Amino acid sequence: MSHVSPHSRSESERTQNQNAAAIFTAVTFAILFGVLWLANPSMLAWSIRGKGRGGGTENTDVTVTDNHDSESANRVDWEAEIRAVEQQLPDVDPGERRKYLEPVLRLLENETLSEQEQVIAKLLLNQLREEVTRLNEQSNQSSEPSAIDDHLESIAQSIRFDDEKARRTAIENAEQRVRAEHAKKEPSTRDIRLSANDNQDRAAALRRQIAQTQQEQKDFQAKAARLAALERDMADVERYLQPFTAPGYLQPRSDRNAWDTERTVEKKPVSFSRLKRLGALDDTMEGLERLYIFGGGKNPVLNNSRPLGSFPQYWAQHLSKPEVRRVVSRAQQLLREHGQALVEEQRLSP
Repeated sequence: MSHVSPHSRSESERTQNQNAAAIFTAVTFAILFGVLWLANPSMLAWSIRGKGRGGGTENTDVTVTDNHDSESANRVDWEAEIRAVEQQLPDVDPGERRKYLEPVLRLLENETLSEQEQVIAKLLLNQLREEVTRLNEQSNQSSEPSAIDDHLESIAQSIRFDDEKARRTAIENAEQRVRAEHAKKEPSTRDIRLSANDNQDRAAALRRQIAQTQQEQKDFQAKAARLAALERDMADVERYLQPFTAPGYLQPRSDRNAWDTERTVEKKPVSFSRLKRLGALDDTMEGLERLYIFGGGKNPVLNNSRPLGSFPQYWAQHLSKPEVRRVVSRAQQLLREHGQALVEEQRLSP
């Protein structure tokens, strides 16, 4: 593709615009002529008479009547008249010129015009030629190429400057929008972080609470199970554990000697933890012996006022008897299995 200078482009564009204006003028006059002639010949004649009296054209006194039946013996060469107008048009495609002027030629040749009507048509064509000539003279008055180039260059520089300015403005606006969005989101982000921390704390507290509730539920279920088991053996408890569940003043003091006791101010059941520390709950003969001494001893040294119930009174060497050993063993078993439940039911001291 060849490069076209700004001057060449302006000349080309100016020629195209002038051609279009000339063709438009020709078409306008042709259509105006055809419409006025077909619609009202008398009005057309009046306009020409006015033109002759007031304008600078030749004063031709023409009188047009409505008698269209009379024909002129001398017909006008309309094709020559139209070609004369066509020659005045700028150098454009002949096909384009003929396309606009050919309908006017057919109209003039196919209609039977009176002498007055022929004069009118020729005057219109003369006016059309004058208009085209005037347009051609205006098209020849052109600016200096250097001035046009300078003008085009200034326009180009202005466009480049405006584009750069618009680009910088767009970037600044975008940055401002980003900063504004960030400023709006910063408090929300901080609130979200604080809210997240609060939610984590609440979640941790909730987990602890759930764990505690679950543990309490387990403890409750375990306690309920212990109480149910105790209820099943309650008859043996009341029969064999009265020396331990009945309120009294004596409590075991030593961790190995069953005779070593202490007296309390208040009457209360035997301490379950002290019996365990004494070893009275050990599944051994020594454990049975210690339980038998503390529970069944009634000598004045111990001064144990708690009732025996079915638990045997202590006598030396009697633990070897099967009936005594059976009862003491059963009492020790009940204490081992239900000691915690007995404490929870306050039948034993902690």
